[in-house]
Amino acid sequence: MTENRAEELDAVMHSVSADAPAPGAVWAVAWGPREERRVVTGSAGGLEQDAILRLSSVTKLIATVAVLALADTGMLALDDPLRRWVPAWADRRVLRERHGQLADTVPAERDVTVRDLLLMGFGLGYDMTAGEDDELAAASAREEILSSWVCPGVDQRTWVERAAALPMAHQPGAGWLYQTSYDALTVVLEAASGLPVAGLPREVVLDPLGLAETTYSLRADQLSRVPALFFPDEQGGMQLAAPEADRSLLSAPSFPSLSTGLVSTVTDMVVFGQLLLDLGLGPCGRVVSPESVRAMATPALGGAAGELAGEFLDAGLSWGLGAAVDGQGRFGWDGGTGTSLWVDPTAGTAAVLLTRHGMGGVAPPVYLTRFWEAVRSAPWP
Repeated sequence: MTENRAEELDAVMHSVSADAPAPGAVWAVAWGPREERRVVTGSAGGLEQDAILRLSSVTKLIATVAVLALADTGMLALDDPLRRWVPAWADRRVLRERHGQLADTVPAERDVTVRDLLLMGFGLGYDMTAGEDDELAAASAREEILSSWVCPGVDQRTWVERAAALPMAHQPGAGWLYQTSYDALTVVLEAASGLPVAGLPREVVLDPLGLAETTYSLRADQLSRVPALFFPDEQGGMQLAAPEADRSLLSAPSFPSLSTGLVSTVTDMVVFGQLLLDLGLGPCGRVVSPESVRAMATPALGGAAGELAGEFLDAGLSWGLGAAVDGQGRFGWDGGTGTSLWVDPTAGTAAVLLTRHGMGGVAPPVYLTRFWEAVRSAPWP
């Protein structure tokens, strides 16, 4: 029966790949109790099982575990004001009206906290309700505040100064704007831990799990395993976004962000998924507390923040403490480069999909929809 489920998934993904404009996917599903855990892997469209792909926003899940692990140890607190770690972000200003003029602001009613960042509450980011004449959205783009599937285009110090100079779109705790909160979280974690950001996830999460190939930069001998990346174009085709064996990955970005930027393999990421499935217990010991993982899987938004999140998230999804949550208790997140990692505590599964077929807008490509339909269509025995 187990072999049948794996074969069904394999058949679905090969069928999708045969018709895909940018074929290529690798996947893994882990299921069952920790002591009897089984893992099935697969690949299609010419990708090898050891392919190294850009995680884009799946990086955020690793960042969330890193900050919650530090909070578990008392190195920082989720309710710490950002000014404790980044003085430049004290005394923030807020637009008097949503989508108002940049110069028309009022003082923030309270400090932004670390918890706010996990809830996308920094007050800067992608706003699905902003029009073409929105001054804050235009300024954020002009000042290179907004990262995408690549890290911010400026160094960290410049980014901090430019973010501090812009007003927030909403009062702390009263909004949800995607992406930029995790760029800000990167700065806070570096200040709180005393570790360079490129080394922080490695020491706190990656090394304890043995994830040797989840990183910001690669060795020369790893480049041949990096496939090209494509995104949909306006004509309905695909355009090249990054070449095969992309040499830019030989060096870390000037601002390695925990919002995006890590590369990894499906083998590494299914181990990370099992960490969440096992409530923070890794193969060599505890990485993060069960309470912290449960907080990731618990919807945490309400009011205006929940409404704004609903403009971005797919129907039926909410946002927990650093992860999306659906109505069946599943939690995880997707990346704009066609990546996805979700955990289903009820079914006892952790599954990951990595592709080279980037998303167009927020709608998932067919790879993702068909993969999750197949994974969730029946129990894994």
